[in-house]
Amino acid sequence: MTKFMAKHQIKLRFIMVGIWNTVFGYLVFIGFDSLFIPLFSQRYVAYMSAAVFSNILAIINAYIFHKYVTFKSRIKGIGIIFEFLKFSTTYLITFCLSLLILPLFVEVLNVTPKIAGALVIFCCTVISYVGHSKFTFRD
Repeated sequence: MTKFMAKHQIKLRFIMVGIWNTVFGYLVFIGFDSLFIPLFSQRYVAYMSAAVFSNILAIINAYIFHKYVTFKSRIKGIGIIFEFLKFSTTYLITFCLSLLILPLFVEVLNVTPKIAGALVIFCCTVISYVGHSKFTFRD
């Protein structure tokens, strides 16, 4: 297989895993948001808490799938910890970005939190691909 074809297969796997992780993360976000609405008197506390918890679970899910499916990383043992830290650093950037953009969509642009969550996911996808392919799982 040529390097060109291998690179495109990685992109295709990234998209497939990304679709799975997006669906997973978004459903977890909706679930937490629905769970938190009656618990908090301020609406933003519910959706922001849902964003934090759903991102944590989505990052763990994404690491497992990107490690074994997308990039087929062979790192084992103690190296997994360092690989996960690099992975988490990339996601920390997109996570912080999402925490800045989400309230902008909701509070300033009056987009509902569920729609805003979907828009934020789309914005962060490109950043995460570049980060993971160039930093986390780089050959």
